[in-house]
Amino acid sequence: MAVTIETGAGVVGADSYITAAEFTTLESALFTLAVTGTDAAKEVGLRRAWVYLRALDWNASTFPLFLGTIPDVVKQAQMVLARAEITSEGTLSPDVTLSGKKVLTAVGDLSWTLQSAPNTVEASRPVISMAMDLLRPYLTSGSTTFLERA
Repeated sequence: MAVTIETGAGVVGADSYITAAEFTTLESALFTLAVTGTDAAKEVGLRRAWVYLRALDWNASTFPLFLGTIPDVVKQAQMVLARAEITSEGTLSPDVTLSGKKVLTAVGDLSWTLQSAPNTVEASRPVISMAMDLLRPYLTSGSTTFLERA
């Protein structure tokens, strides 16, 4: 079943900003090696990327309709996220145990050390830095961490 494209007009039932054909075009423009797969596999990745995108902390003044036109960088970001999901299924929705994460620090008499990272859902979300860099102008900076590139 083909994806339903959001154009910025509030399309009912939309589940992607781009088609599988647009995915292929954008991917070839940004990556040397293309993801192999059928259009159906790309559409599954696009739908999962759509769900991931909708959960981000967007600027309320633009998302979800982006003032009537979907920016190219948002389409590129969806392709990057979908590509990550197609390459390694479950990347965008990992299973996370939020109890104390620990690291084996001694083998003789087994010893474990709790990690100091925050033990929250937000801290456990995957970050696809290329996509997040593209989306930076459209996201609030409150809960989203961006990488600074020189």
